[in-house]
Amino acid sequence: MIKGVRQIKSTNLNPLYVFISPPSLASLKLRLKGRGTETDESVAKRLTTALKEVDYAKQPGVHDLVIVNDDVDRAYNLLEKISLGEGNVTADDLPPLDDDINGTEPQP
Repeated sequence: MIKGVRQIKSTNLNPLYVFISPPSLASLKLRLKGRGTETDESVAKRLTTALKEVDYAKQPGVHDLVIVNDDVDRAYNLLEKISLGEGNVTADDLPPLDDDINGTEPQP
């Protein structure tokens, strides 16, 4: 995903960059494990990828808008409005995403 964003940014295209963020890293892990469709190995791999994407998302100016996926209906409605170009859309702030992936304590 990061590689693709960087490739597009190096072109003359002018897309809108939207980052769909989990509310926290711990919640992301719980969601992945809670689905019951992922092995422990695949959860670990997806979390590693997610951590890289979060680190990239924290860089200033990388994304135009952020949607926090804390409520799927709300997040979908916001993405739909953005996709359809419906006027001024108030996006979310990127959450700190500095919690411990194995708990909720902030990392130093």
